[in-house]
Amino acid sequence: MDPSRAVPAAARPDGPAALAARSVSAPAPGSVMQQARMQQQTGAETWRDATLPPAERAADLVGRLTLQEKLTQLHNYQKPLPRLGVPGFEFLNECLHGYWEQSPGSTAPPTIFPQPLAMASTFDRDLVGAAFDAIGTEMRAKSNAELRDTGRYKALTCWTPHMNILRDPRWGRGSETWGEDPHLTSVMAAHVVRGLQGKDRQYVKIAATCKHFFGYSFEMADGVSRFSFDSKLPPQDVTDTYLPAFDACVRAARTQGIMCAYNAVDGTPMCSNKKELRGRLRSKWGFDGYVVSDCNAVSAFVWGHRSAGDDAAAIAQAIKGGTDILCDNMNTEKAATEAVRAGLLSEEDIDAALTATMAVRFRTGQFDQTPWSNLGLSVIGSEEHRVLARAVAQKGIVMLKNEPPKTSGKGSRKASGPKLLPLNKFKLQSICVVGPHAHSNEHMMGNYYGQYDTTSPSPLRAIKAELDGSGVEVRTPAMPLRTLATMYYDWPLESAIEACRTADAAVVFVGASMVATPSPPNSTWRATAWKPVSEGEGIDREDLTVPGRQLDLAKAIAARNPSVPVVLVLMNGGPLDVAWAKDSPNVAAILAAGQPGQEGGRAIADVLFGNVSPSGRLPNTWYHSNYTQAVSMSDMGMRPDAARGYPGRTYRFVDDPSYVQFPFGHGLSYTQFSYSNMTIEPVKASGGRCGGYSDAAFCVGVSVANAGEVEAEEVVMLYLTHVARAGKSGFPLKSLRGFVRTPPLPPGASAFVQLPLGTLDFSVPDEAGANSVRLGAWGVEVGGLTKEVKAARELLDLEVAPVRWPARRPAVTVTMPK
Repeated sequence: MDPSRAVPAAARPDGPAALAARSVSAPAPGSVMQQARMQQQTGAETWRDATLPPAERAADLVGRLTLQEKLTQLHNYQKPLPRLGVPGFEFLNECLHGYWEQSPGSTAPPTIFPQPLAMASTFDRDLVGAAFDAIGTEMRAKSNAELRDTGRYKALTCWTPHMNILRDPRWGRGSETWGEDPHLTSVMAAHVVRGLQGKDRQYVKIAATCKHFFGYSFEMADGVSRFSFDSKLPPQDVTDTYLPAFDACVRAARTQGIMCAYNAVDGTPMCSNKKELRGRLRSKWGFDGYVVSDCNAVSAFVWGHRSAGDDAAAIAQAIKGGTDILCDNMNTEKAATEAVRAGLLSEEDIDAALTATMAVRFRTGQFDQTPWSNLGLSVIGSEEHRVLARAVAQKGIVMLKNEPPKTSGKGSRKASGPKLLPLNKFKLQSICVVGPHAHSNEHMMGNYYGQYDTTSPSPLRAIKAELDGSGVEVRTPAMPLRTLATMYYDWPLESAIEACRTADAAVVFVGASMVATPSPPNSTWRATAWKPVSEGEGIDREDLTVPGRQLDLAKAIAARNPSVPVVLVLMNGGPLDVAWAKDSPNVAAILAAGQPGQEGGRAIADVLFGNVSPSGRLPNTWYHSNYTQAVSMSDMGMRPDAARGYPGRTYRFVDDPSYVQFPFGHGLSYTQFSYSNMTIEPVKASGGRCGGYSDAAFCVGVSVANAGEVEAEEVVMLYLTHVARAGKSGFPLKSLRGFVRTPPLPPGASAFVQLPLGTLDFSVPDEAGANSVRLGAWGVEVGGLTKEVKAARELLDLEVAPVRWPARRPAVTVTMPK
């Protein structure tokens, strides 16, 4: 029992009388707050001194507030404090893949990059970092304009990146993630945060907020929702799957924010989980930013988890547990006031929360002149950023299949000969372009976007522009009205078939939508309106099939026009079961474009016609539909369990071809690459370096040559496998431990790649979650080449802290053909 509950409220120092009378708070324990109090006694307003550390300035400012003022600051919109001349500050800003501008016409539309899952397909950390550097720059410009026009500070924080693992292919928010692999997700996490926050030593350009901490990966499944789900996480999986990306956010990239998740972990809602928020985040990892609740996660303590009887108890649990501000529909000021009066929440608790949030405000330079204070609106949607968005979209497109067209309509196929892609516009007379995603800008955007540049072309318009002046006829059927019903269910099959009947090639666009379309028109936009056809926040998919009658459309085009080779272009978030197309002789090529953002139309046309070679790789496994029948969506375990017929999750534990349609890392090119001269050398034993690092354990080197006839880039991936225990006793089948994208290599050119391996790369947690280096023989695989290396104590200095691998950068040396 809380001892304060035994004292009558009126008599307590935080009771009603004190709450009404107090003008200056009592000193809170801790050196920073005590120092701030001493400075206040001298009259010095140290919070205005830009030369002092943010935590010291924050403590001074918080110490000057009355308790009533403090109670106004526990929401994501921190109200102005006119007595001290402190303006309001809005923490709620989204920039999942571009700034979410919700004020139409207020500025030029921001640049909308591909969804994160499509960006992950690039396997290009530097390109991703550049994209978020651009997003951060546009947000700063928007913030400057907002301050000038309204006097309010917004767009200085961003609730991105989304660091949860794509655990189940049905998850509606899968496209917001960076895939299923902890290493890939961790590397991307570090570069997203660094891109947003910038390189200045004193200020952050935009305060990143890594979410959702942790154990969140479905919306509604097995009769339970995200607002009430208690994640039962095996400790092994916590250590090597659920936490690495958040560790990278905090310790490798110094994120300024963390968002706690809706779910509970082992019985405690994450937004009141003191063990994780105060213990792991702050004490163990050294996190010094702010923690915000996911929206209405704290209210859900009352009606979801039922861990609190009312809002006052809920907010007290959250603040005491380690949440600093709430995104919530509850009246946080009223709830906090009642919590203080009831003795559930102390002023000391509130001081700790506000000092954390205020320190972040100081790090954004809200009260100071920063390197970005003069950024103007011209950077928003600039040509430079459009070019960058197009490059990201190009490199994120994954070619799943590419074969020669059939020679006849009888099911035969050429044994050899040119593959269908790239399409040669100088040999085509006509093509047909069909499907509900062919002429839709919205469906390129994914979710969490606001304004976007509507002048950017849809795929159909981009294809027409590419073929302009070539004499190639582009045939399209009459387009249906884009409503919920017609988009997926009432597409005119016969007119589409007729448009393709005598074409030289058919390009069929299908996929899944995250666009909420009112049905019927002009009705309220409700999540329920998405469910029959879509995926997204609040909506998980029931299966992996292509929604609506799109499958009928694609199959009809392929079957009814057997002499017309089909290119199937998938515009989707999560993976789709397209085994019928993979196996169909009439479908010669499949491109997975994801949700490629505003420049996606141009990027798709670039790949279709060979302006660039496809070079994306799948950041997640694509399963057959039967896989979802073998795993319960609410089962959070990653490792297989033969006793109950549980196959496990992700490529690290599942490689059964009866489940796997396309494996993690799959992706084809218009050229061929050859790997040779693989070397593995101990770095520490020789005193050498690897890719600029001397603290790696091993250096893996390999030569990669373009052996084909087309300039292209190659993604080089390094996997480790414990030879004796792979797939046994909780050991992964293999794990990604390094990757790098080469620059464009013309035919005959080669690149020598060095990938460092640290001590931590050879670790596997035990069943209790304790991570330890596993000695013995490890298989090292790069580009189909394999070698063994012995992880011996003399090579792995177990007493030295391992290098933080999200920060390590591979080295690439290019040799051009003579």
